Amino acid sequence: MPSAPDLSGVALDDRYELSAIIGEGSFGRVYRGRDRRLHRPVAIKVIKPWWTDDPQWVTAFERETRLLARISDPGVVQIFDVGQAPEGLYYVAELVDGQDLALRLRHGPLTPAQAAVVATQLCRALGRAHERGIVHRDVKPANILLSREGQVKVGDFGVARLAGGSSDGGTAGVVGTPRYMAPEQARGRATTPATDVYSVGVVLYEMLAGRPPFLGAAPVELALRHLREQPPALGAQVPRALREITSRALAKDPARRFADGAEMAQALQAARERIGELHPVWRVRTMAVGRERSATAATAGRERSATGATAGRDRPATGGTAVLTRSEPPATGPPRTGRGRPPASPPRPRDHTLPAPVLGPRRNVNPSARRRAMAALGLVVLLVAGMAGAAVLLGKRTTVPSLTGLRRAAAVARARRRHLVPRVAPRFDRGVAAGWVISQSPRPGLSVGRGSTMSLAVSRGPAPVRVPAVVGDGSSARARQALARAHLHATVTAVAAPDSAPGTVLRADPAAGTSVATGSTVALSVAEVPRWRPVATVSGTAPVRFTIRGRRWRIVYTMAFHGMCTWIVFCSGPHAEVTGPAGSGGFGLDDGGTRVRTLHMGPGTYALRVRPGGDDARWSLQVQDDY
Repeated sequence: MPSAPDLSGVALDDRYELSAIIGEGSFGRVYRGRDRRLHRPVAIKVIKPWWTDDPQWVTAFERETRLLARISDPGVVQIFDVGQAPEGLYYVAELVDGQDLALRLRHGPLTPAQAAVVATQLCRALGRAHERGIVHRDVKPANILLSREGQVKVGDFGVARLAGGSSDGGTAGVVGTPRYMAPEQARGRATTPATDVYSVGVVLYEMLAGRPPFLGAAPVELALRHLREQPPALGAQVPRALREITSRALAKDPARRFADGAEMAQALQAARERIGELHPVWRVRTMAVGRERSATAATAGRERSATGATAGRDRPATGGTAVLTRSEPPATGPPRTGRGRPPASPPRPRDHTLPAPVLGPRRNVNPSARRRAMAALGLVVLLVAGMAGAAVLLGKRTTVPSLTGLRRAAAVARARRRHLVPRVAPRFDRGVAAGWVISQSPRPGLSVGRGSTMSLAVSRGPAPVRVPAVVGDGSSARARQALARAHLHATVTAVAAPDSAPGTVLRADPAAGTSVATGSTVALSVAEVPRWRPVATVSGTAPVRFTIRGRRWRIVYTMAFHGMCTWIVFCSGPHAEVTGPAGSGGFGLDDGGTRVRTLHMGPGTYALRVRPGGDDARWSLQVQDDY
């Protein structure tokens, strides 16, 4: 199972000093810290690295923290800053000296007056968030902080949304804590302020009864009990007004509950007035083994500092146990005896020393029988220890999430959040793009031990194919069909090929036999139909050399007389001479108009020269090759 490094002694962004771990959960580690710039103590939560593997989750985290930082209420733990240092993503929050309600409830229920005070402050804080359209979705004792001054503060707004990968009003999945989850939340439906009201009802019930209304070993069992069962009735020691408020908050139908935290706070305030104890005083004290002492500045270092940065099940790393108790006013006047008179002398201190037991008469012992008894006792102890160890291991379980259809990075991050070790196996799949999860093992919904290995088959895209042999095919259409059958595309470029029939495939790139990805493109060079192409131009008397590729070529020329030569009967005009591999030849350029002389002399290198005649003439010749 992955573990995050201890960053004690590090200064994030050269500003926030991390002194010691004060809490840790699956979401991140919480450090007691100091803001160097503002010279004040703070709580810094550093997110565990596997949560930040998903870029979409990081974006949601930053959006949530900006939204929650705008909630200004004494009952909500304030967020001061958010950042991303080389050590990881973090946010800075108000440091609340005290404890969370979960730790207090380990020592038994609260009095009705105390429970009403805590619930009233809790609902007022939630009401302010509800006014801004923010639903907590994970209200539970571990997220309710009790300061030394008697102030109730709510922490970890937005954690449930971030854990579920959503920040909207609905739910992308079932998120929250099953023991405190509303029925509609367990069904994966949209959450509203009434969802938080239900969770407050569960917390209020636990404060009054000392235990939640529903208990179960598995999350599914708890969710079903919230959906179908009614909670056991609270005892008669709970005032009727509080019983009625708790019952309404725990209604299965959201419409029958209080609309939001503010409405429930008003009902609790009225109930407190009827109870007649509006301001019960408490103090936070620490319990040491065999003794009790009040929490002071001298012992603050050994206590837990509760903070809004703590996640769901964060617990202190070290320190004593803080207990919330009622402070009774001291009795006035001297102590009196049962008859109403002061005692004659102070009572003597009680001696707690116990007398030694009186030894009985000596007995005869059977050594072999005693050894057998000791061996049997040892075996029983081993069995009990093994069963206890198995129970502990079975308790550390998690539910396999559904990862099929996610991108690789998101799937790996979500598996790590569930304390699973992902193993990625790439696999070709023609129907799934590369980088997406095709299948998983074990299947979603199974309960497995934390740290278990989870196999993820990730698509590498379609398997590669080999380019078929199409060079030499006399039909480019047939070549394209052969490539299409191999799930390849083709582009065709016509090229001059005097020695090949038109349409013949001359070249393929990539070449035949090359392995390429499915859907790749193969470039085909195909022989085109021959046509006349200019290769040289002659306008003077200097010889011009050129190369012919086709089996025939031609000379297109024009010639015009000027001056006296136009009026005589005989005129010696220009003469063209051609030399090449097959010998030489020539022809005269007639006067006037455009002329064409076609030569079937075949491929080769030729030279063309024009010798002027005895007249005044101008000419222009263009050599054209047929290929």
